[in-house]
Amino acid sequence: MMRGPEIRVSNSNIKPSARAKFVFLISPGFSALELGAGVDALAAANAVAEHPVFDWTIVSETGGPVTSSSGIKVEVEGSLPHTSRGDCIVICGAAGVAQIASNELKSWLRQARRFGVQLCGIGGGATILASAGLATGQRLSAHWQHQPAFVELFPEIEPVCSIYETERGITTCGGGASTIDLFASIINQQCGQDTVTKVADHLLYASVRVKDDRQTQTDLCRFGTRHEKLARAVTLMQENLEAPLSPSVVAANAGLSTRQLERLFQKYVGMSPKTYMTSLRLERARTLLQQTDMRVLDVAISCGFASASHFSKCFRQHFGISPHTQKRAG
Repeated sequence: MMRGPEIRVSNSNIKPSARAKFVFLISPGFSALELGAGVDALAAANAVAEHPVFDWTIVSETGGPVTSSSGIKVEVEGSLPHTSRGDCIVICGAAGVAQIASNELKSWLRQARRFGVQLCGIGGGATILASAGLATGQRLSAHWQHQPAFVELFPEIEPVCSIYETERGITTCGGGASTIDLFASIINQQCGQDTVTKVADHLLYASVRVKDDRQTQTDLCRFGTRHEKLARAVTLMQENLEAPLSPSVVAANAGLSTRQLERLFQKYVGMSPKTYMTSLRLERARTLLQQTDMRVLDVAISCGFASASHFSKCFRQHFGISPHTQKRAG
């Protein structure tokens, strides 16, 4: 069962005949899944409610059609419109951290925020909000694949791999299917749990998640086990990539002996704890090389390697190419 509402998108005194208004802003490379999930969830809520409660419009910054990441061209209903208190602007941007808001878009978003409009960034939309300086000093939901680059590019923001986050009128969502979870929360606030259940049934969405759930299955699910202490060990490793912990420290914190930790990793992971930790650091390094302009040396240090030469050697052994080649390839 869902917990309490996480985002308010309309005046609490809204009349039954009034409708909460959403403006979906799409930018080149947006996810058609994320746009469709949001719009279809609102449409399903209107269909099952006693009366339609949501209105929406789809716009682009220029007012022209926009092509999604999958090549689908979407015609929009205009450019950046006037918005009012209680409206919600939903930004659907391209995946990754490369998107930077233009000066015109920044001005529009900042003005909307001053007028009491809710701002919501889905997937790459969170990057647009961050680049506009609208989420400084707060938590943002970031896709797990892009969270490391987010940390490096926006040190004044805390990116977390949650389903969605809401703070001070700013909502962010990791994107993908979690968009449905976010809109389920919005629908719950406006219409109640019974409508949410009907919407989930309508969309064949079996289990609505809450904001603090994990975005993905844990590594343990992929390893085929739910061993509690192994889960703790894996989490410790994932949270300490910049300053890697020794197997003995990981074992102690997980309530295991070093030998027990070694046996669990060999049985379920197929490698030693040290090798697994190195693979995590190298995967993060590759993400930073692909998604940021960081120098190879800075990437090495960020991922806990003492020198660029040692980092390059490990990277080449793991991926078959050098960090410099990876960076050029993007």
